[in-house]
Amino acid sequence: MNRRERPLGLNERAAFTGLDDLETAQLRRYVRVLLRHPLLRPGGPGGEALSGVRRNADRLQSLFVAYLGYRLVVEPTFARLYKTPRPGGGVRGAHKRSGAAFTPRGYAYLALVLAVLTGGGTQLLLSRLVSEVRAAGAEAGLEVGTGIVDRRALTAALRHLIELGVLAETDGSVAAWADDSGREALLDVDPELLGHLVAAPLGRADSPGELVTASPGLGDDRHVVRRRLVEDPVVAHADLSPGQHDWLRRNLGREAELLEDVTGLRLEARADGVLAVDPDGYLTDRAFPGPGTVERVALLTLAELFDDAPGTPAVGTEPSAKEPAARAPGATVVDTARFTAAVTVIAQRYPQAWSREAVRDPGQLARSVLRALSESGLARVLPGSLVAISPAAGRYLPVLDAPEEEGSPAEQDPSPAPLDDGQESLFSF
Repeated sequence: MNRRERPLGLNERAAFTGLDDLETAQLRRYVRVLLRHPLLRPGGPGGEALSGVRRNADRLQSLFVAYLGYRLVVEPTFARLYKTPRPGGGVRGAHKRSGAAFTPRGYAYLALVLAVLTGGGTQLLLSRLVSEVRAAGAEAGLEVGTGIVDRRALTAALRHLIELGVLAETDGSVAAWADDSGREALLDVDPELLGHLVAAPLGRADSPGELVTASPGLGDDRHVVRRRLVEDPVVAHADLSPGQHDWLRRNLGREAELLEDVTGLRLEARADGVLAVDPDGYLTDRAFPGPGTVERVALLTLAELFDDAPGTPAVGTEPSAKEPAARAPGATVVDTARFTAAVTVIAQRYPQAWSREAVRDPGQLARSVLRALSESGLARVLPGSLVAISPAAGRYLPVLDAPEEEGSPAEQDPSPAPLDDGQESLFSF
């Protein structure tokens, strides 16, 4: 049976009607590009796919509405996929070119710049923009300074909008202004792209909470669960409402096929939750495990913490008949002091394996490791200085090679475990 004959839902199937295998694969590629880059434009990330997205605009718009409850706007010069806010933690925001996350000050300047640009012209001088931003900040009751810290935060906001294509440097550079406030630059504004940048209708919200609920496409249980499968690294059943959990349990097999058909993701499921794996690694901006010091320390820290978790077998051993089939269901919870101590132990145990700069400050290293695990869906910060390690982390624990028994096969079947909502624990092999 080819993909077009699989039991897709009625509305989801319509987007693939009449397509051959090559055309189906191309449509899936455009879905993946838009999920990875919701703002698609020439010269930007994934921009080479824009012409194909435009050719298939009707199919893609119908597919996103039917499958995820997302709205897709396709214009001659860009495509904008309107996603909904993610519930809970683990949200990753804007980053500077250096990779550092935006500070609250940077976000404040980003909001002020957007407010100034809205309703303005298509070209303006940097000095005028800065003056209007400071005036808007004062009107909003914000402390807007003129020192190097404020200039760098404002520069980060401007460069972010340049990377998105909303602003373009016609003459001069905003980067130079950060160190010398006397520098000038001429900026072009794309008003059409600016109008599609903010995902929610700002006029309907009087608070951040209302802004989230005003976002389009919140949808029913079906759409909410599908969006969690596509957008989140790990979806624990405990993080779903009873209605969402019941819907996923009843439709697990069908949704696994649908997920792979539409997005190319493969679903792994156990009793505690599900994880969508991308064999190509394209749909993630945070790969785990990874080659860097922080990612490798994080991997070994998981083993260190699971080792002393009560009621669980030691890492690298198989449970006996009297032990549970895997580590106890649910999260492993430790306080931040124990988490930091585990990270420090790993850093000291293999001193030659790490970047000296990365392990110079154990506290900073622990925070970086926790951020890496949180962004990968494997840890969560709880109130009371606690850290919850997801049972999905058991998927990445090292396992010692067992001696090969006489007559045993030389190789084991590497295929993932079949979907089974009755297994005893999540991702334990």
